Amino acid sequence: MPHGTKQYKGEQITMLTFDDSYFLGETREGFYIEPMMKCVWAAQLEVMCVIQQICEKYNIPYFAYYGTLLGAVRHQGFIPWDDDTDICMLREDYQRFLKVAPLELTGEYHINSPYSEESYNYVFSRILNATSISYNYSRLSQFHRCPYIIGVDIFPLDTVTTNPDEESILYQLIHILISAVNQYDDKPEEVISMIPDLEKLCNIKLDTSRCIKNQLLRIADSLCQIYNGSNSSFISYIPEDSQKDIRLQREWFNTYDYLPFENILIPVPKQYDDILTALYGDYMTPIQNCAGHDYPFYKKQTNAMTKYITQTIMDGKKPFIF
Repeated sequence: MPHGTKQYKGEQITMLTFDDSYFLGETREGFYIEPMMKCVWAAQLEVMCVIQQICEKYNIPYFAYYGTLLGAVRHQGFIPWDDDTDICMLREDYQRFLKVAPLELTGEYHINSPYSEESYNYVFSRILNATSISYNYSRLSQFHRCPYIIGVDIFPLDTVTTNPDEESILYQLIHILISAVNQYDDKPEEVISMIPDLEKLCNIKLDTSRCIKNQLLRIADSLCQIYNGSNSSFISYIPEDSQKDIRLQREWFNTYDYLPFENILIPVPKQYDDILTALYGDYMTPIQNCAGHDYPFYKKQTNAMTKYITQTIMDGKKPFIF
């Protein structure tokens, strides 16, 4: 993968290099990709390289997953209408990564997980390039003119039980907990009224003086791990894959290859065909589906930034994003 060096906050840092033409808007598979999305893609690849460096240092296996795996196989890069980056790790490797990543991340890089941020709303983890939007020269230089908060999602793969009755009960519990987290901001009273039932169902006691959402996420994450160490040969990212009854063979992740992804190489399981077939069926037939969320994701950040700048200037102050 092509690299170059630039000065960042007084230090020489290694960066990916791109031809200027990479950042031009273009149409792929009949879908137009705007220039800013190209900057976002390049910034996400920088984060991927940081993750790669940490994983190589500590011998932690990781793999492209979901849309990123599909993009690597079908497009040799991002799916044209996708705007995020996904990787996965086996749970034991994921736990090791969560321990060492905070020690290795430098500059404004940040890790979000239920164990690092009480306000974080997901079971999976995310490595971010920063925690705020910035248009200062250092940020734009380091992340290829991308001012936004961008990151890479990391999904832990846990053992799936072969007992259908136990599986059904476990998945219902996990989905109830995650649903409560998703509802909390809009309907806090409703979720709080559910606490006694949740405590009884999960045989736990919540501390109402602490963040309820965070406690629920941690419990859901613990439930996902219940069958790790059992003799089942199936694994998945349970919070998401269980909704589609997706089971993956653990042995599919035993070995890996590297495939081109834009202008880097990323690790993919050698049996990626089995994995992608389990996830998507006929995965080689493109279906334009903007990754299940608002596209582009940075639209919300742009709107929030515009509101902040307008209000700050009206208050006679200088915005802190420059």
